[in-house]
Amino acid sequence: MKKKFISKKKFFEINKRISNNLFNKKDFFLLYKKFLEKTLKKRIAHQTTWFGQPILQLPQDLMILQEIIYKTKPDFFIEVGVAWSGSLLYYSSIFNNIGGKKIVGIDTYIPKEIYKNISKFNRLKNKIKLIKGSSTNVKVFNKVKSIIKKSKKIIVHLDSDHSQENVLNELNLYSKLVKKGSYLICGDTHVEFFKKNPHGYNKNYSKNNNSMTALKIFLKSKEGKKFRQDISFQNRYLLTLNPYGFLKKIRV
Repeated sequence: MKKKFISKKKFFEINKRISNNLFNKKDFFLLYKKFLEKTLKKRIAHQTTWFGQPILQLPQDLMILQEIIYKTKPDFFIEVGVAWSGSLLYYSSIFNNIGGKKIVGIDTYIPKEIYKNISKFNRLKNKIKLIKGSSTNVKVFNKVKSIIKKSKKIIVHLDSDHSQENVLNELNLYSKLVKKGSYLICGDTHVEFFKKNPHGYNKNYSKNNNSMTALKIFLKSKEGKKFRQDISFQNRYLLTLNPYGFLKKIRV
């Protein structure tokens, strides 16, 4: 008997119906919290690599980010916080296949090793631009603006110092670069769900002082009201370190 296959359209319709509001359903949310509570202390978010270089992200978040890149086809992807360059190589790999001009990486500390790592990949290195300095420094921000110029297709991923003060400053600053239809991603908002930092080590962010608390303040501002929280990703993937942090600009 010949097996019947459903259409791709039907496939997506079923997925959407099943995942609708999944993240907010109590039993799934408790599973989400329990999983992160148990595994983040075991460095699950530090286990992923790309081309041999660490990426401090859950694999699920990397899949979400590639979806956003593919969907919006940006000219520039601005990554605030670069670690060992794994994420830069990951995004540039996608850019190399679908187009895109530059991945801009910003960090206060960029060891020489990172430049060496990137230089090994001839087809990717020209896609990456590194800027050393604080993301909220005026000179750094002006360098970013000089690179992107008048481009209307930009994604910004904030993934550095996750304290409320710093993230709020970054949101207020980099939101201005994001145009209608593009995304601003606020990283590590999950911390607000836990009494203690779930990563199991001292950080300058914790409950009541983190990306989520900064995000709540930002969304009430004049600039913040131009964005909508795209919760479809957390409902479909469930596991994410950026719940409610995927912001799509809906008006100028």
